[in-house]
Amino acid sequence: MTTLTKVNRIFKTSHFLFIALILFFNQKLKAQEFIIGVEDVYYYPLFEFKTKRETYAKELLNKFAASRGYKFTYLPLPIKRFDKWLLEEKIDFKYPDSSRWYPDPSLKSKYTFSQPTIKLVAGTTVLKSFLKQNTSEFTSLGTLLGFYPTTWIEQIKSGDVKLYEDVSTKILVRQLLEKNVDGIDIEPSVISYYLKELGESSDIVTIDKRFRYDVYAFHFSTIKYPKVIKEFNEFLNTNKTLLSELNRKYNITDYKPYLQ
Repeated sequence: MTTLTKVNRIFKTSHFLFIALILFFNQKLKAQEFIIGVEDVYYYPLFEFKTKRETYAKELLNKFAASRGYKFTYLPLPIKRFDKWLLEEKIDFKYPDSSRWYPDPSLKSKYTFSQPTIKLVAGTTVLKSFLKQNTSEFTSLGTLLGFYPTTWIEQIKSGDVKLYEDVSTKILVRQLLEKNVDGIDIEPSVISYYLKELGESSDIVTIDKRFRYDVYAFHFSTIKYPKVIKEFNEFLNTNKTLLSELNRKYNITDYKPYLQ
């Protein structure tokens, strides 16, 4: 065998290996691309996926993805049949999510939920002037379409409280300001943001503690990729400072006073 023949064979072998490596890494990269199902609502600063601006959720999830070499694509989906997304839609993960949102234990058991990504307050926000009124005068409640206010189920069923729903958070905040509703069930950080957009101070509203309120959390969930959820939990545990920074950056309402 001549030297030239040997060189050609080595070149062909190396070329073949190079092509094989490219194909291998391309397959690996494709395996690292995930679709995240997200709620199709504007809920800034917590989440908002139809625009390019950063939110708490987007920044947190993207930083995790970058730390692992993953690529996340966010797919806004209607809130209707929210509990069936991971079963019916072609998505890999869902955010936000929570095990408490699944009344059917057999359905809940299919999911793997992450540790809390953020803790929030669920309550009824009213104008501070309403605090002078008797609670029996509360007759109307506003909330986002698809966000059913579980703490008011009995009053809504009995007709004592009328429920008004809208797809726009901003419109609901304006309805509260104009006293078209007595209160709204929307996360207070979100209310504060839209009050500022409307040229109002957040000091004019408050969660009415005479009504039931609660502290809850958002979670990241999946059916197909529990290993990634484990990685995400590790990321949360080793990035406590990041979580604190995000809370400050996006002016998230402190939940701790509501634990007392």
